[in-house]
Amino acid sequence: MMLQGLRIVRVATGLKVLWLSGRVNPVAMFASIGGVDELLFRALNLAGTNATLDLLMILITTLGGTYVLALFAIPLWLRGQREATFDFVLILVFTVVVTTAIKYLVDRSRPCVDVSFGARTLPGYGCATEPDPSLPSGHASRAFALAGLVALRFRWRAGSAAMAFATLVGLSRVYLGLHWPSDILAGAFVGIGIAVLVELVSRRVVLYQRIRKWIVELIPHWPRRKTA
Repeated sequence: MMLQGLRIVRVATGLKVLWLSGRVNPVAMFASIGGVDELLFRALNLAGTNATLDLLMILITTLGGTYVLALFAIPLWLRGQREATFDFVLILVFTVVVTTAIKYLVDRSRPCVDVSFGARTLPGYGCATEPDPSLPSGHASRAFALAGLVALRFRWRAGSAAMAFATLVGLSRVYLGLHWPSDILAGAFVGIGIAVLVELVSRRVVLYQRIRKWIVELIPHWPRRKTA
């Protein structure tokens, strides 16, 4: 235990020396990340200017909306996977709450806010319609949260398809000029983290299992199966 503590102290001391000597500068590191962020944003935001690609990205970003994603709970419920439906809805609500809280704590501006930056936006999909802060991306966090649940609960093909869809949702947000690439990464981290957390709780916490069962049993099991 003491040896481990000494190692931590040595590492911390070494980092401090590097920082003071100018070899490791946190400010420079963040500036470098910001430069990469801007470079990736411009590459994706200006990836294409044709109407077909514009419509495709609008469609994908629309599919990543809260209400549209919520519709995916319906087939789960109709297939009789009621506990999975409960977890699905909980993850969606929890992700919205956590993402919104982080957005206003960080308060990062969207790339389309600064007109001089020259972000390309499409009519009806600019900062005028989404004036809230940028990090993390709500669309990305929700899409990756639900993709995480699919990956954890179902076959690898379904999980891979869900993750690919979530990635496309994230890319569409950058393409439309509404988010930085790092917003998407942060959203993916938040979403997958919440999915893993809910999955662990649903498997190991008995109280959660009882509450979920009680709530699910309160809801009428529609459609009812016909009896012979």
